[in-house]
Amino acid sequence: MRTLSTQTQTAVSKAVSTSINANKAGIAAVDLLIADGFDKPTDYISPKSEGSTISVEEFNNLNEAIELGFAKAVQALLAKPVKSLTDAQKATRRYWQQQKGARRNDFKKQVTKRQDGSDGAGPRNRSLDQRVRDNLNDVIKVCQSAEEPNFDVADMIAKVKLALAILK
Repeated sequence: MRTLSTQTQTAVSKAVSTSINANKAGIAAVDLLIADGFDKPTDYISPKSEGSTISVEEFNNLNEAIELGFAKAVQALLAKPVKSLTDAQKATRRYWQQQKGARRNDFKKQVTKRQDGSDGAGPRNRSLDQRVRDNLNDVIKVCQSAEEPNFDVADMIAKVKLALAILK
């Protein structure tokens, strides 16, 4: 029979405790975001995207708040001009920029769950048109962040927006 070492038990209990505390902190943050008026899932979409209900200033403030949760070294890296970075630093910076979006999307999902009253069973609870709309918006985001695309990004975004218009 296998047994857990004291070190493993400590690591597992710490991981569970940290996860529970993170969940509580996330719930508290969403409560406050909603209280501050960020109560629609579209408040967490870039103001450059169709359907967004957030201003550029609000979006920047939200991103800044998220960034404050990162380590000081990461914050310093994000503050540096891109041209001053090495290729490795640029890759790391890009990862952390993406993490801002990921964290914002975590809040968006929580607001959506509260709004829909869903049980958290996942994206299958969304209607077909919402799933298609979300995927098309994701295509636009990917196109906007493409650094060296091998296609006409503006044309692609225009056509995806036409597809979004069909859903209205």
